[in-house]
Amino acid sequence: MKLYLLENDSLLALKSNLPQIAHNFALPDNAWIEEYFEASPFIDSKFTVEDFSLDMSQDKPFLTEFENVKRVYTRLNFLSDSQASDERLWAGLCLSSFYRYTQYRWNIINKCNTSNIEQHFFFGFGARRSLTRNALSRLWWIGRLTYDETRSDQYELTRFVCENADYIMHILERNTSNNPMITKAFLSAILAARDQGLSINTDTVGDLSKYLNLLGGTYILDCLPHETIYNKIFNKAKK
Repeated sequence: MKLYLLENDSLLALKSNLPQIAHNFALPDNAWIEEYFEASPFIDSKFTVEDFSLDMSQDKPFLTEFENVKRVYTRLNFLSDSQASDERLWAGLCLSSFYRYTQYRWNIINKCNTSNIEQHFFFGFGARRSLTRNALSRLWWIGRLTYDETRSDQYELTRFVCENADYIMHILERNTSNNPMITKAFLSAILAARDQGLSINTDTVGDLSKYLNLLGGTYILDCLPHETIYNKIFNKAKK
């Protein structure tokens, strides 16, 4: 399976004309894209991976999130952070191999509006937030920030984050998540607190995320060791 980029001029053309062409994104296949440009807008990224599909088996699409993070990150973990921040790559995948998945995951057929399309087929926000809103880059970046090869279950932190969409928003859409070490220390402390019987819910995670941001105003978090961040979050969770 080859990974195709969406050519830059084509990317700009689609985004600029979304109000006029949005209805096409509800069509059952992507044949309309080549018809629109009268040629293929995709270019070869030079990357080839094992063929794979994404899970679309649940009535509630979010329930497929954890499984699909594993499928995407396991196969594409060779990408650098820079490559994985390229809108052309993720828009290309959403509009080609995973067109149906993007429709399924974000209910594009029933919510075929410019905002929904721009957020999930393309990058519709600033650089950081867009990475967790595009249908495919979201899966990769959840894996990138939570996969922990030191654990017996390397996707344990991923599984926790995928329990609730709010966890992804609270934890991965903040600037502190730019460093996987910080994210892993933060999540490890929360899981340890829960294992000790403490109540962990979306409000708790939201408050702890705000606390981590406050710490970032006092310390250079990137320079702190994993254990220091872990202990501060764990102790705050206990309080």
